[in-house]
Amino acid sequence: MYSRYLQKQQVRSYESITKSVIAIGKLRDYYFLVCKNNQSEVATAKAFLEEFLYAFDNGTVLGWKAASNQQYKATKRAVADYVKFSSEILSKDLEISDREFIDICRDSYISSTHAEKSLLFHTKKRNKKKEYGRKRSINGLWMYKPFPAELVSKLIDLTKNPRDKLLFAMLAYGGRRLSELLNLFVQDVGACDEQLVVKLMHPTLSRMSWTNSAKRIVSGQRRDYLREKYDCLPRTEHGALPTFSGWKGIKFDDEAALSSDSYWIKNSGKYLLDLHRIYIYSIRNRNPSYSHPYYFTAKNGDPLTTKAVEKQFRIACRRIQRNQDINLSGYGTHSLRHFYGFYCADVLKAELLFIQKWMGHVQPSSTAIYTHISPISAANALRLAENRSNSSEGTANSQNLNSMIFGQLDAKHLTRKIK
Repeated sequence: MYSRYLQKQQVRSYESITKSVIAIGKLRDYYFLVCKNNQSEVATAKAFLEEFLYAFDNGTVLGWKAASNQQYKATKRAVADYVKFSSEILSKDLEISDREFIDICRDSYISSTHAEKSLLFHTKKRNKKKEYGRKRSINGLWMYKPFPAELVSKLIDLTKNPRDKLLFAMLAYGGRRLSELLNLFVQDVGACDEQLVVKLMHPTLSRMSWTNSAKRIVSGQRRDYLREKYDCLPRTEHGALPTFSGWKGIKFDDEAALSSDSYWIKNSGKYLLDLHRIYIYSIRNRNPSYSHPYYFTAKNGDPLTTKAVEKQFRIACRRIQRNQDINLSGYGTHSLRHFYGFYCADVLKAELLFIQKWMGHVQPSSTAIYTHISPISAANALRLAENRSNSSEGTANSQNLNSMIFGQLDAKHLTRKIK
């Protein structure tokens, strides 16, 4: 009943509905398999949901694993939605055990919301932190891996399929996300001055013009274009289908048109254009009657999936491992985007704001994660800074500046005039 209720609302994807149903299933398991065997747990019905979220978060019962922040928030939201649903559409024909379960969930939810709104909230017993105050323990450090710079060209050269060769080159030399490339239309890719030009457009909201069935030129959003011309949805709305491809918010160059350019490194525009022509004429145009306008396609003509790209990337890495006798485990397609940030920061010594624009980040803090600096570059920069400092000190001494020697300044007796 709960899953059908979510489907009728038409605001959740199938994947989101599946996660919500799984969360409610774990809630029921916790009640019937844990609390029913421990009467003291059932007696504290007001803390039932709180105890469940703690058990789910830390994996303390039923062999559960500790949950991530994203899983915890999704489960907490699903539980709240389920309690509201049961309060509105609860049938009296339910079995006694199910009715008791729903009553405990409802009482616990009312108790928790009442406690947070109460003026005496600070006097209530609170065993667990609120959602925004919880902290996860981190084992080790996050490792961001840019693909080895000396192996990027070998990865592309050893790839035989023109489609995969072009895709890997666009990821490495353009620094874009895989999902952004998989949402490209054919008309988004072109040539200018013998350079490949790629326009990144919002997969649903960007506006475009097309010829309708009445031979008239109309304009609208990409969602409208896909529905009218191909009777399909954008890939971001495919739900649990294999062709689903997400979209993460980017900083568009043109906010009105929701479009951005791709910026190539290593003067690779001409090379990418050659790969584009090979791919279009050898693979993409073999079947002109595609049921979609997407640029990258599989052999059967369907839009290329993320899983297929990751598989081909692993095959290409194994091919390099055999030739170079090295280990490339732990690298993925996103490592090519990290290579782009590494090249811009470590080799080109570009400013952070420029790298942010080239990579399409909304916040500079997101770009800072990708701007890797090699130990050699860090050591050289420190050496140059020390040389500049030594030269400036020598100039100051030669001019006999009356500067106070460090250590003779008594900070306790310093005063500042207040205007």
